[in-house]
Amino acid sequence: MRPMPGTSFRLPRLRVPGPLRGRLVIVLVALLAMGAVALLVSQLTTQMARDADARLDTHVAGDATALQELMSSAAQDIRLARRNVSFERALAHTGGQLLPADRRAVEAAITYLGERYAVDEICVIRANGLEVVRWVSGSGVAPVSDLSPDERQNNPAVLPTLELPDDSTYGTEPYVSPDSQRWVVGVATPIVLNDGATAGILHFEIPLVRFQETLTATPFSGTSYAFIVDRSGRLLVHPEIAAFRAGQELPADPNTAAFPLAAGWGSAGWREAAASMLGHDAGTASFDANGQRYRLSYHAIAGSEWIVGVAAPVDELYADVNRTLLNLAITAGPLLLMILAISAWFGRRVAGANRHMTRVNEELAATNNQLEASSRSSAELARESAVVNQFTELTAMSEDDIALSSATLATLDELLHPEDAAIHVSNQSKDRAVPQATLGEHESEVLSLHDLGRCPALRRSSLYVTQDVTARLAYRCPVYPVDHGTLACVPLVALGETVGAAHLHWSTPRDLSLPLRLVITRVAEHAALSIANRRLVLALRGQANTDARTGLTNSRSFDEQVERLLANRGPKDSLSVLMLDLDHFKELNDRFGHPAGDEALRVFANLLSSSIRDQDIAARYGGEEFAVGLPDTSAEVASEVAERIRARTEATIIPLSPGVTARLTVSIGVGTAPRDGVQLLSLLKAADEALYRAKLGGRNRVISRGAVGGSASSNGAAKPAGSPRRRRTRSLSA
Repeated sequence: MRPMPGTSFRLPRLRVPGPLRGRLVIVLVALLAMGAVALLVSQLTTQMARDADARLDTHVAGDATALQELMSSAAQDIRLARRNVSFERALAHTGGQLLPADRRAVEAAITYLGERYAVDEICVIRANGLEVVRWVSGSGVAPVSDLSPDERQNNPAVLPTLELPDDSTYGTEPYVSPDSQRWVVGVATPIVLNDGATAGILHFEIPLVRFQETLTATPFSGTSYAFIVDRSGRLLVHPEIAAFRAGQELPADPNTAAFPLAAGWGSAGWREAAASMLGHDAGTASFDANGQRYRLSYHAIAGSEWIVGVAAPVDELYADVNRTLLNLAITAGPLLLMILAISAWFGRRVAGANRHMTRVNEELAATNNQLEASSRSSAELARESAVVNQFTELTAMSEDDIALSSATLATLDELLHPEDAAIHVSNQSKDRAVPQATLGEHESEVLSLHDLGRCPALRRSSLYVTQDVTARLAYRCPVYPVDHGTLACVPLVALGETVGAAHLHWSTPRDLSLPLRLVITRVAEHAALSIANRRLVLALRGQANTDARTGLTNSRSFDEQVERLLANRGPKDSLSVLMLDLDHFKELNDRFGHPAGDEALRVFANLLSSSIRDQDIAARYGGEEFAVGLPDTSAEVASEVAERIRARTEATIIPLSPGVTARLTVSIGVGTAPRDGVQLLSLLKAADEALYRAKLGGRNRVISRGAVGGSASSNGAAKPAGSPRRRRTRSLSA
């Protein structure tokens, strides 16, 4: 049946008996209370569990870094030890066993090195495999009669190391040392004579137990344990490695027995977790062992084939979660009972009031018109929520302050329809605020931050509305001057930082209700936070690409930028790279100390930055080595730039302390694309080879790799030399 025109249609009311209605209220309130408590407990325990997992992962990453630093330190130690000239002199004097004077010098050197670097064994081996001298920890220098006539087959480091260029290192897989009779890792470096011939190697043996001691020095917790596996699945270090050997029927001697497979023994959960580690660089897993649940986190050790893991009992890892649950049970239980009691009392009151419901229903009929108005208000609120949600999505995809400001102003226009408006965004480094988005005819200018700070909204750190600017006691904003209507000043503040301000103007006075003011504040807070977050991301990105000591670009960012320039280079476009190395920098460090060396690096970095164009790239490539990328620059112009840098460096006085100064010189190698290659590695190699020839030619000069006979700067010509020295050390790996 259709209602007659002009009449309203109402559904019949469902009448519920009073006692039943009271019971429904009690049950509903109880369910809501229990649901709220369950949700709170779930969110709290989940977050605490995540925090515990993050602590475990951070600890494992620290263990991986510590082991990687131990490996790198061994490579650096042997390269430093190799600089002792007694090794070259002794091997050059004779082709067999050493002369007595040479033997005394070499034995004294390796005895000092063994005590300093705490290794198991140090030996010097000729290229033909003859062991000429050996020092063993706890036994001292071995007699000549005990030396091996041919180490090429017994020592896994000999043959690979003989093939390396000078100042390189080679690391072996773990093996049982025939002298110390325990598992060691070998690291060796070639001994190259002045004529370029490889006369032999210097060899260190590092006990595997040092890696185990590094892990146990800083345990994660009382009953957690750390272990190491390699990519082939062998278990190198584990507190229960003897049980693994027994389970796989391997010999039990911890010093010489073969390494067991990590996934070859233990619980099914452990074997599955150990197998999953081999295919990933980092991750987490859980397993059961010995009636206990464990949480495992693992990380690959950079530059090696090893993976370090830490297993922590779940009860210990999540102990804070369990204590929190117990405390909640103690505190929330009585509270829940109290809520139920209050609900029961309230339900009885509701049941007693049911006799008044007939009269209340009659009164509710008079409120139908008010409900219709409220429905219209709800529709408007839904529209506002939809606009704000669209604004949130838009800011997530905006890439700069202009896009964010335009989205903010468009949202405020959709919600409030001002006649004119503007958003100023601050720039702290330039001490100014720029109008990034405007609306209407009102002109907005670039302001200083001091002038922007005069806005009443920024002074109060909250929304400031002038209802009628023509009123006698109205405060007129000096940042956005208007002479009529309503003005809303909106601060843009996030993370304790003022990022700008927005001003909205209506030509006729209007009333901004509390809901509208809340909408303005919500939009402004989100816009400010989006701008602040974008700036924070940009700042962190800049820090990741910058060398902290000099402020220049670091080597990783330099390689990426040059690789992009090479990829975008035209077929006939030139791109040059300079490799620069400070001459005798170690002597300056040794004489004046590392703080003086750091100051010298900073002075040279400033000199380098001021000697190139804005589009050029200057980087600290490592130690005292720097690099410069010169886009659209030929080899001749690049050599002129390099010569200018060399001359300025030679003329620069470096203040080291009151009354103490020093001078430095720099050797520079030049490589140019496409003449010396069109790939990053070939271009860097060309510049590195030229730099090496500059060093051999007497330093303090510029050499271009493609020039005939080794073109040099005006400081002198370089002499052609043998094959260039590789400047990067191989990592200790399998």
